[in-house]
Amino acid sequence: MKHSPLLCCLTAACLLPLPALAGKGGAHVHGTASLQVAIDGQTLTLNLETPLENLLGFEHAPRTDKQKAAVRAMSERLNQPGELFSPSPAARCTSVSVALDSAALKPGQKAAGDGHADLDGEYVFRCENPAALRELEVGLFQHFPKLRRLDVQVAGPRGQSAARLSPQQKRLAW
Repeated sequence: MKHSPLLCCLTAACLLPLPALAGKGGAHVHGTASLQVAIDGQTLTLNLETPLENLLGFEHAPRTDKQKAAVRAMSERLNQPGELFSPSPAARCTSVSVALDSAALKPGQKAAGDGHADLDGEYVFRCENPAALRELEVGLFQHFPKLRRLDVQVAGPRGQSAARLSPQQKRLAW
């Protein structure tokens, strides 16, 4: 699953591009990841792109039993969206799907040509009260301490915005 460097607000009335702060075509920077947030009706979609170094401490196919165990643990953690992302409680959002794509998750597949492997994740939530969806707390930092900065772009009914999150600033409001 590869996504465009542009985040689009997909509604019946508009297709609004939002330039990525750290998207494709940008530098692969250890410690930094990008998160694109799209709100469309009752659907909250989060697209995460991060170097594997931020999640595993290495970017190649797992070679040792310890590295294979690290990949399994990373996958298990990333498949628990409720621990990683907490939308506004009043919005009553529940996870609908998680899709992860990375060479590390596919046995025998090599990293990209330059040896810098990424992970792309898509998290979809359904919100019963989307009008109350005004913030997102990000728990990635506590689970992946090598992640130091998250560049975020938001597109939704209240417009577009961008923010930079860190272990000290984990809450995104719009």
